[in-house]
Amino acid sequence: MKDEILISDKKIAKLAKRLAKTFSIDEEEAISTIYEEWDMVEQLFHAHTKVKAVHSHLIEEVNYLYRIA
Repeated sequence: MKDEILISDKKIAKLAKRLAKTFSIDEEEAISTIYEEWDMVEQLFHAHTKVKAVHSHLIEEVNYLYRIA
């Protein structure tokens, strides 16, 4: 069975703030992106736990998926 991890609202807000700054979008759009890619976000938090690490890996994945780079 897959281990479940609880991700606090504080971490989600911090990640959204970083994503918003990186992609020059508002925090609402950033939160929407986080929830669209929730499975990936959950896996990244399970692997890294720190928002800074999750942010950098999520940026790489989003750039690859959406070809923003």
